[in-house]
Amino acid sequence: MDITKAYEECMQRLLDELEKEFMKILANPKLDKKAKNLRTKPLVTKKQILLNTLEALKLVDRSSNEEK
Repeated sequence: MDITKAYEECMQRLLDELEKEFMKILANPKLDKKAKNLRTKPLVTKKQILLNTLEALKLVDRSSNEEK
């Protein structure tokens, strides 16, 4: 079983949820630019962490496949 593929699917679901939350904040007309920035900044950070983690998993998977 390709564990990296399972992680990739799970992270994609998490990224989709983050994107929905992000768009909901941007679409809120009651928030000004500063409030939107304050609420979206953590989401952007979470997204980058997920992408970095996924890339690290792929790198580990590639290096372990090369050793075989």
